[in-house]
Amino acid sequence: MKLKFTLIITLFSLGFSFAQEVTLDNQIYQVDNKTIMSNGEDVTNVLNEEQQQKIFDLAEVKRKELKQIELEQKASKKAKKQAEKQSKQLKKIEKQQKKTQKALKKKENVIAKKAKAEKQLAKAEKEAKKAQSKYEKLSKKGKLSTEDEAKWLKKIEKLNDKVAKAEKKLKKL
Repeated sequence: MKLKFTLIITLFSLGFSFAQEVTLDNQIYQVDNKTIMSNGEDVTNVLNEEQQQKIFDLAEVKRKELKQIELEQKASKKAKKQAEKQSKQLKKIEKQQKKTQKALKKKENVIAKKAKAEKQLAKAEKEAKKAQSKYEKLSKKGKLSTEDEAKWLKKIEKLNDKVAKAEKKLKKL
């Protein structure tokens, strides 16, 4: 479609650059360099100087108009190409921005998970220390039976396992 349009415009421009059609006093003339033709016959010498000058002036005006149209078309084409180029660049920038946002979100999630794991580790360590100190305190006072002592040791072991799991999870991140 674009090729057909360009071809038509080019042929149209070439046709008018070789011979200009000018209408003067309801008569159509074709002007080619310094020759004026009417109905395929050279009428340059038949016309008076004033008529010739009017026809040449009209042909020149028409030629300038066609050149101006051609320049505008070139400028329009150039602007269109520039707009397409900018559109492609914008899409590329948007794609890169989405990629960056995705990476940032992933990093934020990792940081949040790490903070949560650190919090869980601190909590598990606090519980383990608290249980250990309570066990030692009760043990020193001699208030623990063998059965209670086994329960406390089992509890402390579970809390230490919890601490180890929290440390492992934190190292994994």
